[in-house]
Amino acid sequence: MIVQNQHSVRSQRELDTVKAMIRLYCKTLHRGAIMCPECEGLIAYVENRMTSCRLGNEKPTCQCCTASCYPPAKRLHLTHVLRWSLPRFFWRHPMKAFHFKMDSLRAEHRHTNQATTGASHKG
Repeated sequence: MIVQNQHSVRSQRELDTVKAMIRLYCKTLHRGAIMCPECEGLIAYVENRMTSCRLGNEKPTCQCCTASCYPPAKRLHLTHVLRWSLPRFFWRHPMKAFHFKMDSLRAEHRHTNQATTGASHKG
């Protein structure tokens, strides 16, 4: 199912990539031809959080975001899934994984530049 959100192409690409990583995780570790309810629930939760993000078009990638949308248990679960999936995802979908990693690095770089710029203006 494709869910189009009102945010940027980058946000939609991030959502599609995260969903594909969760599917890879579920298919490999839960060994099912169909998604298990736990992983379906995680995908639904991620879709909901990303489409209703209060930062809108200014949203960085979820890994670099300072506004914590996810409760600690969900954040830990999603982090575990993404850390497991990313190395394997590079072999299955190299372009999606490359874009995902580049978006993360770009968001980290932007966040670092804003933090240093904001600190220099306050002084």
